[in-house]
Amino acid sequence: MAGATLQDIAKAVGVSLTTASMALSGKGRISPGVRRRVLAAAGQFGYKAKNLNGRGAAQRTRSVGIIHLDDRNHEWNFVRPILFELEVALHREGYAPVMVPVSAMGSTDQALRLVEACGLCAVFSVQFSDESLFQELERRGTFLVVVNNSKFQDRYFSVCVDDFQGAYEGALYLVTLAHRSIAFVEYERPDMPALMADRFVGFRKALDENNIPFPPELRITVPFMDGKLLQKKLGSLFSRPDRPTAIFAHDDYLGLFVIRALGDLGLRVPEDVSLIAPGDVLDYNLPGLPQITTMRINTALLGGTAANLMLERFRNDYEDVHVLKVKEQLVKRKTCRPRGEET
Repeated sequence: MAGATLQDIAKAVGVSLTTASMALSGKGRISPGVRRRVLAAAGQFGYKAKNLNGRGAAQRTRSVGIIHLDDRNHEWNFVRPILFELEVALHREGYAPVMVPVSAMGSTDQALRLVEACGLCAVFSVQFSDESLFQELERRGTFLVVVNNSKFQDRYFSVCVDDFQGAYEGALYLVTLAHRSIAFVEYERPDMPALMADRFVGFRKALDENNIPFPPELRITVPFMDGKLLQKKLGSLFSRPDRPTAIFAHDDYLGLFVIRALGDLGLRVPEDVSLIAPGDVLDYNLPGLPQITTMRINTALLGGTAANLMLERFRNDYEDVHVLKVKEQLVKRKTCRPRGEET
């Protein structure tokens, strides 16, 4: 078969791409029988190992790529511990981490050319979403672990955050403070639809379990960084006589915009409105930064867990996709107070 691919070999033998790749490279815990069948199919189809990024799998470098978005500066404080833990774990095991910065506006071909130029044997994708690239990497037998994007957890090895449980516990904290009118404020994230859905559904579950009504007008959605529209919508919401006493914001970066918008409306946090926001995205060591109560995501744990999952992929042949989740933890700061408490 002219131009046969690793996927063709795997399909013919009835094994996964990972198994076929390991059998051809002489790595992994592959039974002699399976290895013989893969090699026989490769010979029958005229398959050459050079189809794997232009070099044999056994000859590939021990370089592992870490793809991350280079044009989202507001996420750097959040992403940095993930990258650090990945680097440390890879160095410890004798692998060479290679940073692969990409743009949210870039193409799949551009990202793929970067991967090919680095001769990578595996790739971490950190808060980056490109399913066409992911499909091509897996097709070529390049190991992939998706970090902090639950959109792909049904298809690719992933390490995610339990955003549903985090939002549930965050909303429940507001409920324990006697808040019964709680607004939900979010910004559009088309690259992470599962994240948006999980946080809203978790939030609603806490309210529903406590018989707290949530009329549609209490949900505010704005485009990213659109502070003017956010202030307009909050102004409309808080001009009502039954205005909310608390806000659950999508993350604490958005929470910062919410505090500023409320201030322009003459409202104080937490004296007039309590606020909680998941993520712990901001650098709270910066002077003058509002200390927002949050559901913290332990990004160091996220990175370490992702590294361990990749190393397990190197050691074992997994037929099924594995997904691990990190739990969010409540961090009480200065933006929440019991409803009706005197100043």
